[in-house]
Amino acid sequence: MSQNRKMLKIFSLIQVPIALAALVMGALTLAGSSAASGNASVLGIELAVSLWQTILGAAAIAGGVLALVSASFGIRGANRPSSLGSHLPVSVLSAIAGVLAALGCTAGLNAGVAGAALAICAILACVYDRKVVKELDR
Repeated sequence: MSQNRKMLKIFSLIQVPIALAALVMGALTLAGSSAASGNASVLGIELAVSLWQTILGAAAIAGGVLALVSASFGIRGANRPSSLGSHLPVSVLSAIAGVLAALGCTAGLNAGVAGAALAICAILACVYDRKVVKELDR
């Protein structure tokens, strides 16, 4: 097993607990969104805190689900690179959802931290996905 395949497997394994944490944080953010009051400004957009927390919780949950799928594709692809399949698009979608959740740290800190961790792991998984595919093409 090459170094790139090992790194893909490591980042895929790291994605699993982070995805589970994002699911929990997203669910907690969604559950507490109805009790939030006031307004929050995220990237210059002023909305009710409850709406922001709903958006961020949903993004964290979506990112967590996508990260679990990405992790399973990554682990399978690290063992057999020809079966990477849809790992890259799923990882990109997970990174986008993670960035969206991380942008709103001011409205929901739990979902923001989980989103940032999701985005970082998903980006690293994308990088090593491409490296493994390049090795396969040689």
